[in-house]
Amino acid sequence: MPDSAPRSDQHSLPRAGMAVLAVLAIAVGALENVPIPVLPLLQRELSLTAAQAALLTTTLVLSGSITGPITAKLADIFGGRRMLLVMTWIIVAGACISAFAHSLPVMLVGQTLQGIGVGILPVAFTLVREYVQERMALAVGLVTGPFIAGTGLGIVAAGPIADAMSRRWVFLLPTLLVAALAVIAQFALPQRRSPAVRREGREKLDWPGALLLAIALGALTFNLSRIPRTGWLSTESLALFAVTLAGGACWVAVERRATAPLIDLRLLGRRGVWSSVVVAGVIGAGSAVPAYLFPQLLAMPSEVAGFGFTASTSQVSLYLFPAYLCAMFVGPLSGQLVRWFGSRLVVAAALVVTAAGLLFVAVWHSAPWHVVLSLIVAVGIGVGAAGTALYASTIESVDPADTGVASCVNMVARGIGAAIGVQISASALSSGTDRLTKLPTEDSFRFGFLLAAVLAVLPLAIVAFMPGRAPAPSSPAPGRLPDPVPGS
Repeated sequence: MPDSAPRSDQHSLPRAGMAVLAVLAIAVGALENVPIPVLPLLQRELSLTAAQAALLTTTLVLSGSITGPITAKLADIFGGRRMLLVMTWIIVAGACISAFAHSLPVMLVGQTLQGIGVGILPVAFTLVREYVQERMALAVGLVTGPFIAGTGLGIVAAGPIADAMSRRWVFLLPTLLVAALAVIAQFALPQRRSPAVRREGREKLDWPGALLLAIALGALTFNLSRIPRTGWLSTESLALFAVTLAGGACWVAVERRATAPLIDLRLLGRRGVWSSVVVAGVIGAGSAVPAYLFPQLLAMPSEVAGFGFTASTSQVSLYLFPAYLCAMFVGPLSGQLVRWFGSRLVVAAALVVTAAGLLFVAVWHSAPWHVVLSLIVAVGIGVGAAGTALYASTIESVDPADTGVASCVNMVARGIGAAIGVQISASALSSGTDRLTKLPTEDSFRFGFLLAAVLAVLPLAIVAFMPGRAPAPSSPAPGRLPDPVPGS
């Protein structure tokens, strides 16, 4: 049953509850990304082949893409608080299994459970919207910013923790924080009935639709992860694309006839939703290109290639971290800007800033500060602001009962775009390999950054369909976020 609504004068989310969500976003963001820098260590300790090691990260992403729409829908039905607490304990269980795993199958089980944490942002948005309306964009930024910062923290801290302690503590340290926050959340997040459960016929999950969407998304995600090894036109890739198309077509047919669809197709037709989803997909591709190229550029052996900085893995992480840290502050700031100017203008400005940062590094990349500055501008400010504004645009365009699913669609579109962007960037580098050194040429990096800049500004033609400036909100009560959604 959904969370009951206690009789109290508590009409908004306490700031302590918002603080718990922000810190939880940092912890989960870090935990979801710590396997990436320690993959070589996991490969040695578990005696894995390179393909098996790559399967670990694929499993986490695959699990998130399959379970994301389901957990978001359950949050819309039963309330964000209940679903958030369930997800945190599942994440804790998965991370503990990963920490103590001594074989690949056990590790895959842990990563599968951990992957559920990928969908924690839409669930958090559902929880926040149960209490907040006028300052929803600011609240979204208070969650997305820390999550991005946690992503960078996990990448930076994993290596030193593994070296100083063990790979076990790489998982356990953020897990202990997640577990502590799950306990605190029981008291900091007040119980409240979700608006979704007041819709007749919306209290059940569309299992046929969920299964078909999971098949389509799972096949697509798995295929995109394997294309670097199999190729776009291989038999395996074409077969998986066929499964994706067939699963997607069947899902649409089922959803059109379902009384309580997993994702209402009419929802996707709303101007603020489809425009945000398309922009999110293109931004996902555009941001994945520099995310792939920057570490490659930093690690290039300058004595052989004639450019680059011969940076170690730890040094690369340190170069990347300022951009992620900047995004932590840009998230709430861009949420406030959305309140003042609307998501349309904020997204447009963020796209231009992203392109400017990429153009800068395409021309100037002879000193480390060139790369760090470009990262801060393009990723920390541009992509960070655009992500918050896009979530805010999507949420503002739907009813409170559809918050989780709508924001999850945005997240999935960005993830698919990112997977495609990685393949684009890899192709850009491989097409410009030096014959003597067998390394990517400097011109191939320039081309990749210029391509990413073009991808960043492409969505400007679609931004016009996004919501403009929201109505001016009323002042919130001291010490609390503003009034809840009417009728919640």
